[in-house]
Amino acid sequence: MEFPQVRFENFPDNWPNLFIEEVKGSIEHQDVTYIGDFSRPEDMFINYAMMRGILDYYAGKLRVIMPYFPVGTMERISEKWEIATAKYFADIMSHLPEGRQWKTSIHTFDIHALVERFLFDSFKVNLETHTAMNHIREIARDMVIVFPDEGAEKRFAKEFPNHETIVLSKKREGGERVISLKEGNPEGKDLLLVDDLIQSGGTLIRAAEFLRKLGATSVSGYATHGVFPGDSHKKLAQALDMLYVTDSIPENNTRAQEVENMKIISLQKDFEKLMFAQ
Repeated sequence: MEFPQVRFENFPDNWPNLFIEEVKGSIEHQDVTYIGDFSRPEDMFINYAMMRGILDYYAGKLRVIMPYFPVGTMERISEKWEIATAKYFADIMSHLPEGRQWKTSIHTFDIHALVERFLFDSFKVNLETHTAMNHIREIARDMVIVFPDEGAEKRFAKEFPNHETIVLSKKREGGERVISLKEGNPEGKDLLLVDDLIQSGGTLIRAAEFLRKLGATSVSGYATHGVFPGDSHKKLAQALDMLYVTDSIPENNTRAQEVENMKIISLQKDFEKLMFAQ
């Protein structure tokens, strides 16, 4: 496996100045994997320009690993005139050309809604979704899995066929979301709240408080993608016995150094499996 030197620099006006070293040996007619951090909107053009450049310099195949699909929660319109940005993000990615030998493939982890995979144009790119839920089987060996809502249960319950599970329900009353117990009994048990995505963590904080009132011995949390705007991971970690997230958003590696009970699960081996798959 070769790692070509790539320069991500900026011109004085802050527009990107990008360069790939040794294109002839490392890109031309090669099977190329591009692992991109798409968590910040300002990086979208940088990533897209680099991917197009790799293809325009004659890559035989381009495999894009996009661990986090950042606008995945905006896949539908619930109010007139709202913008379904997930669709437009998928449109941009679907315009990646084919390589010289194979169609471009895009790989992402634990999408927010199953319908998102159909937003991408399968005539142009291959979109494959993967899960990082398998990583928590070791963590949750003696714990009860808790789904914070019916949506999480629907997407991920099949990943835990041998675990006891609890399902919570959320419904909006006025301006607040009220949490209730739908299935299971948390009393006297060690619990792990599981979902694909944590934004600020407000829902998990309320869920943890609710479960402790029902007699839970401990409450930890796991999400594949931890966004944490405004350093909200610190407040969430205080409400949990342990907070687990992956490095799908690389900034979480730095955040975990600031919080004693926050652990990062690496997706490196998952990436390697994709890179060496035919």
